[in-house]
Amino acid sequence: MDSSFDTLREALDADMVNKGWIPGWLPHEATDLREVHDLDSNTSALAFTKPPAIPLQLPADCQATTFNNSDPVAFNRYWWPGNARLNKSYRVFRCAPESGKSVFVAINRAEDRVLFWRTYAR
Repeated sequence: MDSSFDTLREALDADMVNKGWIPGWLPHEATDLREVHDLDSNTSALAFTKPPAIPLQLPADCQATTFNNSDPVAFNRYWWPGNARLNKSYRVFRCAPESGKSVFVAINRAEDRVLFWRTYAR
């Protein structure tokens, strides 16, 4: 299922955080949210924009890793960057697994685009 929201407020109103598809740690200033999830596999992907000056407060269990040590996203969407761009332009973090799925966050070098994905472990 695909969804998009102009603001985090719209995503909250659609109950996407309570349903678990959008993490609760997103900054209130998040915009241009693009989300896809699979109910059967509990995999998901999210991309959003934030002001560069607003720091991202990731959960304490998220630790820096490399793109090469991450598991691939389970979806192919036009709004998701390709692997070469992810490897070159994003800092990647591995977070605690959820429901047996690997969880990752990536932040671009400009600090304004953030990715979150829950996927199958390799």
